[in-house]
Amino acid sequence: TKHVTGEGKNTITYFVADIYVRNIENFRTAFAGGEYGHGVRENTVTMAQENNAVIALSGDYYGTREQGIVIRNGKLYRDVLFEDVCVLYYDGTMATYTADEFNIDEVIARGAYQAWSFGPKLLNNGEIPDKFNTGVGGANPRSAIGYVEPGHYYFVLVDGRQQDISYSRGMKISELAQLFQELGCKEAYNLDGGQSAVMAFDGKL
Repeated sequence: TKHVTGEGKNTITYFVADIYVRNIENFRTAFAGGEYGHGVRENTVTMAQENNAVIALSGDYYGTREQGIVIRNGKLYRDVLFEDVCVLYYDGTMATYTADEFNIDEVIARGAYQAWSFGPKLLNNGEIPDKFNTGVGGANPRSAIGYVEPGHYYFVLVDGRQQDISYSRGMKISELAQLFQELGCKEAYNLDGGQSAVMAFDGKL
């Protein structure tokens, strides 16, 4: 659903997808070009079409750095820690970790299904942190994921940086965290935003 808040230069336009999955393996991730690598780019809408996705959201843009945990559809591709990490487990639970909380062996043993490395984490058991681990806290386009309970998730896409500034100024990290709290999420995690932030539904932008 599309939402618009504020007015004039303070207008924020964002989209919320309320997602239920019965089988966690229907919650899949995909690589640009169909394989793990660096410097590979592909349009999110094209990737959604190629993977028969009902809905798709841009991810963590893992290929821009050499660090960051990468687990995709149950396979570990990179175990080098970056900063905050978000993990989706085979039992449908989702957890977010700061770097000092994260232990790759424990996460694997618990049954990690997906793991993203961008951040920051936005909620701690439904509570907004006093401080966010980010240098980009201001108003920006955003893509983010939230967790309510096993099988129930939210995708959020926030528009911004359009020439028409009255369309959407983007969202601050603190505003994004508040939105996920209002949606009833226990955990939430900021993915790569800016010009990379894209949501596709039914094969369309």
